[in-house]
Amino acid sequence: AHDANAATREPQDKFSRYSDLMAASQGFVIEEILSSYFFGEHQCVMDVGAGKGRFASEMAVHAPHLKVKLFDLPPVLALAKVNVQQRGLTDRMSFHPGSFLHDELPTGADLITLVRVAHDHPDDVVRQLLKKIHAALPMGGVFLLAEPMAQTMSNAAQGPTQTDAYFHFYLLAMGSGRLRTRHELSSLMERAGFCLIESVP
Repeated sequence: AHDANAATREPQDKFSRYSDLMAASQGFVIEEILSSYFFGEHQCVMDVGAGKGRFASEMAVHAPHLKVKLFDLPPVLALAKVNVQQRGLTDRMSFHPGSFLHDELPTGADLITLVRVAHDHPDDVVRQLLKKIHAALPMGGVFLLAEPMAQTMSNAAQGPTQTDAYFHFYLLAMGSGRLRTRHELSSLMERAGFCLIESVP
C-alpha cells in the first residue's frame, strides 16, 4: 500500500502470498461480522482493502440482495476476480482498482467496510483513509470497521490478552502499523467526520 507505483504493477508473488495469508486467516472474523451485523437495510457495499475478495464473496452469499464493490490495488484485484468468477458472483460484484493512499474512493455505496486494514498502517494513513471513506458515503451512509483492538487495563482484567502479544509480533514483522483501543479508533472516526459511533456486540 505504501508503494507509490503499486497501482501500475502486474500481479507478483508478494501480492499473492500476502493476499493468501489474509484470506486464509479471515474465516473466523468473517463469521463474526456476518452474524453480528444486519445487512438487510443496505443496497450496495464497498469493501476497501478487499484482498482476494473472500469477505466480499461471503457477504454477497450471506445477503443475496447486495451489490458489492471491491477496492484494492490492481494486482490484488486481479487475484480477487479469479475467486469471484469461481464462485459465480461476477454479476453482483464490480472491481475498482486504486490505492487508498493516492486515489479517492468510488462513490455509490451506502455501506463501506474496512476489515483488518487499519492496524497495518500508522495514524496519519488511517486518518487519510477514514476521511476518504467519509467523503465517499452518502448522507446517512454507514461505515463498518472490523479490527483487532488493543486491550486497556480495564479490559485486560476481564479476559486474556494473548491477542495483543500476537499482533505486536505480527506488526513488528510487518514493519508498520499498531493496535489501537476502541477509544482510539472512535476518536479517529470522529475526527474524520463520523457521528453516532457504536460498538457492535
